[in-house]
Amino acid sequence: MDIEVMGQYEIVLEAFSNLSNTGWMPFVTIYRGRSGSRRSICVVQRQRVETNLPAHSREQAIEAARAFAAQRIGNGRL
Repeated sequence: MDIEVMGQYEIVLEAFSNLSNTGWMPFVTIYRGRSGSRRSICVVQRQRVETNLPAHSREQAIEAARAFAAQRIGNGRL
């Protein structure tokens, strides 16, 4: 699990290998504010990020989750 900050948002990036161990599945959770703060608001519940191509490594899956979060934050679709 990786935690990153983008502006006023805290992003939790996760990657898990699929059941057949042939790829990695990216997941993302986005908070407005810090997740440990009482004023924090979860704006995107933990969800799987759909990708066109399967991620062949944990790093690729984390990058896909990061790109998804950046796109959502950049578009203001939260």
